[in-house]
Amino acid sequence: MLENTVVVVGNLAADPDYRRLDNNAEVTNFRVGSTRRRFDKEAGGWVDAETSWWRVSCWRGLAANAAASLRKGDRVVVVGRVRTSYWEKEDGRSGTSLEVEADAVGHDLAWGTSRFTRVVRSERLDLPTLDDAETGLRVDANGVVVGPDVSDEEPVPA
Repeated sequence: MLENTVVVVGNLAADPDYRRLDNNAEVTNFRVGSTRRRFDKEAGGWVDAETSWWRVSCWRGLAANAAASLRKGDRVVVVGRVRTSYWEKEDGRSGTSLEVEADAVGHDLAWGTSRFTRVVRSERLDLPTLDDAETGLRVDANGVVVGPDVSDEEPVPA
């Protein structure tokens, strides 16, 4: 089956919305605004064109990591499968929504810096009692098992 893959680069319109569903699945939703810029010869400079708004959904481990990492205004790169849905309001308005089911999400490093922290898969560990001083593993506020802070380690020579 062919699927439409899309790459969306833009800014988060609000903080991500993280939820744990009744079936224990994790999902994080957020909206990304992507504004095209073009050079206007008459104005002699760059001008903003229209903004495309994309709803993004992240599932499972990506959901928890996105919720812990992203904030309103962050410039992100999203890779995923595009879905369209048609809607109609009670007042008669209707439209089309574009949604991306994300496979990968990251900060756009052309606009800032980011620090990567590897997350240990929670399925392998006993979450309720995890706070291991020996390994440095702990459960964060989102219930995600995270590894030790590596900021004090010496870089490994190549």
